[in-house]
Amino acid sequence: MYHYPRRVENYTTPFLWMVGVILFVSLWTIASVAGFLWVVISATGLELVLRALGARRR
Repeated sequence: MYHYPRRVENYTTPFLWMVGVILFVSLWTIASVAGFLWVVISATGLELVLRALGARRR
């Protein structure tokens, strides 16, 4: 006698929501880190330029 398995609950919608949340958080993290590095690189470059201009004026 063969028993068919019962229907399982559909987890497609929660799965898609969590994929969206994880994707959003990961892209937000990448953008934050890249933005932070861009600010550090820009600040260092400006400091070097201003020091060079200051040394040239002396």
